[in-house]
Amino acid sequence: MSVYTSITADELKKFLTEYNAGELVRFTGIESGIENTNYFVTTTGGEYVLTIFEQHSKEELPFFLDLTAYLAEHDIPCAHPLANNDKKYLGTLKEKPAALVNRLSGAQVGLPAPSQCSAIGQVLARMHLASEGFDQSRPNPRGYTWRKETGDILRKKLSGAERELLDQELENEALFAKQDMPSGIIHADLFRDNALFDGNQLSGVIDFYYACTDRFLYDVAITVNDWCSNGDGTLDSERTSHLLSAYWQVRPVTGLEREAWPAMLRAGALRFWLSRLYDMHFPRPGEMTHIKDPDAFRRILTHRANATEESLALWPEK
Repeated sequence: MSVYTSITADELKKFLTEYNAGELVRFTGIESGIENTNYFVTTTGGEYVLTIFEQHSKEELPFFLDLTAYLAEHDIPCAHPLANNDKKYLGTLKEKPAALVNRLSGAQVGLPAPSQCSAIGQVLARMHLASEGFDQSRPNPRGYTWRKETGDILRKKLSGAERELLDQELENEALFAKQDMPSGIIHADLFRDNALFDGNQLSGVIDFYYACTDRFLYDVAITVNDWCSNGDGTLDSERTSHLLSAYWQVRPVTGLEREAWPAMLRAGALRFWLSRLYDMHFPRPGEMTHIKDPDAFRRILTHRANATEESLALWPEK
């Protein structure tokens, strides 16, 4: 959520006239994140987050906004977008698509407690079940094909050991890429900076702009890789067990999913290692840009590739 597009108070005031959100009091840019421009906006009507979309086309954005509205209306704690005077969630600011959503209370967590991992595992399972009633779909833009193509682009930037790791993981993923597993709408980016807590109480899940149709287990793997990894890339057994047990209590996984779990962990780690490498080598200009360390996911990926039995053992017994 870096700031790529700067706005003035007058520009924001004009934008707000399209909404029943009150008069502008103050606004400030949000530095964390990497994809879109975001501002905290305070008005006489409340607290909001303004997102100016830098990557997505105007045609694909209604999917994300409709999804978050749907989930919020089905008791999933997420930020409901505001409809403008034309009863649409999507507006325009500085000739770019933009949306205003309710700002949720709470804060991001650094090192999550096991109870917080349980909370995120439970809400992830609830999201998966709730999304089965959502009548839209979107292919995963960063699925296996993207990972292969991005790996080819980055290959000349990698060391010999990194190229070997990339080739190994693409070959491994090809074995599972077309396996039929329970699928539906997934968040696809449920990192710690996309969840807000009031103490141990989960107050909201944010940033659904990678949401897509894919395997539920892949979404769990992405979440575990961030919430449950130690600094050296190893899995923290207590946090992992809490997250998986809480997920399982809401949506038990199938035998095939359990078997594929180590491969999904590796696929999730590969996706974020590649995206962070790409952002590092091909950065976009911005007023406040935040590029995340790709080595963190290289360590995670390396560990996952060598810890199959360990990762399987952390699922609860049937």
